[in-house]
Amino acid sequence: MPSPDARLTAARAAIAAACLDALSLPESTLGELRLRADQRRIVARAQQLLDRHGGCLIGEEVGRGKTFIALAIARRWRHPLVVVPASLRSTWQRAMIRAGVPCSVASHEGLSRGHAPAVPHDGIIVDESHHYRTTTTRRYTTLALLAARAPVVLLSATPLQNRLRDLAAQIALFLGERAFALDSGALARFVIRGSYRDDSLMPSVRAPEWLSLDTDDGGVLSAILALPPPALLLDGGDAGALRTIGLVRAWASSRAALQGMLRARSRLSTAVEQAVDAERQPTRREARSWGAGTGDAVQLGFASLLADGTPSRGAVVELREALARERDSLSALFTTLRAGPDPDAARVAALRRIRQRHPGARVIAFSEYASTINALFGALRADAAVGMLTSREARIASGRIGRDELLARFAPVAQGAAPFAAHDSVTLLLATDLLSEGVSLQDASVVVHLDLPWNPARLAQRVGRLRRPGGAAEIGSYLLAPPAPAAALLDADARLRRKLAAAERAIGATFDVLPSLSPVVASFTAEHRREHDAMEMSAAARGAMFAQLATWRGESVGPMTRQVVAAVEAGQRGWLVALSDGRVVASIGGCAPDTTNSVAQMVVLAEGPSRHLMPGEEKSAVSALHLWLAREDLATACGIDAPPGPLGQIVVRQIALLQRRLPRHLRASTLPLLSRVRDALHAPLPLGTERLLVDHASIQPQTGEQIRAWSDAALLLATGRASHGAPPSSRSPPSVVALIVAGPRSCTE
Repeated sequence: MPSPDARLTAARAAIAAACLDALSLPESTLGELRLRADQRRIVARAQQLLDRHGGCLIGEEVGRGKTFIALAIARRWRHPLVVVPASLRSTWQRAMIRAGVPCSVASHEGLSRGHAPAVPHDGIIVDESHHYRTTTTRRYTTLALLAARAPVVLLSATPLQNRLRDLAAQIALFLGERAFALDSGALARFVIRGSYRDDSLMPSVRAPEWLSLDTDDGGVLSAILALPPPALLLDGGDAGALRTIGLVRAWASSRAALQGMLRARSRLSTAVEQAVDAERQPTRREARSWGAGTGDAVQLGFASLLADGTPSRGAVVELREALARERDSLSALFTTLRAGPDPDAARVAALRRIRQRHPGARVIAFSEYASTINALFGALRADAAVGMLTSREARIASGRIGRDELLARFAPVAQGAAPFAAHDSVTLLLATDLLSEGVSLQDASVVVHLDLPWNPARLAQRVGRLRRPGGAAEIGSYLLAPPAPAAALLDADARLRRKLAAAERAIGATFDVLPSLSPVVASFTAEHRREHDAMEMSAAARGAMFAQLATWRGESVGPMTRQVVAAVEAGQRGWLVALSDGRVVASIGGCAPDTTNSVAQMVVLAEGPSRHLMPGEEKSAVSALHLWLAREDLATACGIDAPPGPLGQIVVRQIALLQRRLPRHLRASTLPLLSRVRDALHAPLPLGTERLLVDHASIQPQTGEQIRAWSDAALLLATGRASHGAPPSSRSPPSVVALIVAGPRSCTE
């Protein structure tokens, strides 16, 4: 009889074979590149999810080669389509040339305008997919329709931005509305992350350090909070809270950003006043169009020509009073700004201290506001090796230069450029968040957050530009605190949250999360943090599990001809089973078996030392497994294993309505067709397909010919990306290939 060690080794190898034999590892060569082993495993896992579910989300950290992983997946498609931010188009085109995988390219911005690419495509890659987390936007609707007929690979290092629904919205592109009913653990099944056990290639990141500004705000924060609500427009709603929050965030970034927003608000107030003097009342949309221009000029008399609304006499009086209050309060705020100290000088001093603390290091400072970047660059341009980059221009001390040249001066290694002489290099780059995605800047080793973005995930994206293989051994990061005492910031934070809640009750939810103004207030809500951590842990655990299974697999293990049972010593009781159909099932602590989180946990437990089986352990595990299999078969037979999502239920109701209305002479020929459509809706469908089916369900067929055409079209939509595997009823019952039982060692051993 084999020893416990030999049995455990054989069982591990059998379980690894059951998991990994279904993965078809791709070639290591990709054009002029060579894929690492972990990248090849991710490609194989992605292909498996694409075949089973029509999509996946690759959530690898920044710098681990998501672009080339995606291109390795795309090379099996004939007409791949890549959807990227416009700023990353050239980056992807260079990657395609290196990988030897040509793709059509569409931009996020084009989809936002409703411009779907006309080129044929049989697979879609979406870079920075977290931009598709709101299902009501035009860009989301356009992408959902594109993904209705083709598998989709989503790429994002930060897929869960504010709340779990962000992740569900991305998964819904291929899984449909049912994605919104899944918890973080279930959603993580579709998120692929590798194992980060060997992090020697990646720089470490120090915890961010808050830098307090050595200045007083001079009462500016109180003056902002005291601003009256803006004049009401024709279409109603109170946007006062949101405007106040915007002003406070600008103030927390720089005095220049606040002044810019105040000037814009003053111009808008002047335009509304012009319209009121002409007995007109503008709508919100008209007011927004006035604020779309550039410069400080106000086109006198023009606003009254564009405003169509005619207010009542009482409304005119109320508007004039509100405008007078706003004019006076803005004037008072400008006076407070001029009289108080300029915190931008303290921000400049803080940047200089950071450079002194890191002599010779390249430093990048991020802000959401171009006005902040312009102001700080104006104060620092006389310093050595300073540059600035916004969406409009790139500058160094001598004047404007090209964007690519500026990046080459700052990060020559990352940009593949020859090193510049010391007097031509840039070692401090002030940039807006246009550089926080898709650009490699690993020459730098220090990142400074000049302000806190609306979305806390942006902080990680900023650091991710620097944290790449071949970069500095350690990344330092700093956050500049707003120029006010912590107590004042806490009070302002609470007041703004109350105002935001009131505004949401009036005009609906606008933002998912209000970022904290103070280092002592968490940037994430507690609920978001729990959801985010649960998703991260689950995805990371599955990545580690596949890495561990690869070590179990071994080079010489062939197909297993008989069931292998082994036992391992562990502090928890549980079992891990590999089935002949390729599934791996596990249970820990007597909980219900599953194929996701418990499996990852049991793979860790199975690393323990071997022991002898105790009486009844094998029988107990197999009984629990058979009960789980029986329940699965029963659910499948009853058609309740995958009920249609909310949109699919609309189509089911339409089918039921058609069946009730069918004349008797049509039932024999049309009922089977309608039943096939209803059955097809139980399979997971992309959200775009579900939406098309709902539109199709609005058609009211009358004759038998129309009903048959309606059914054929619906069936074509529903089965466009359906699996071609054998139906569950035709599959033979799976058998146990290997079993590992975990638990304490017997006292008799």
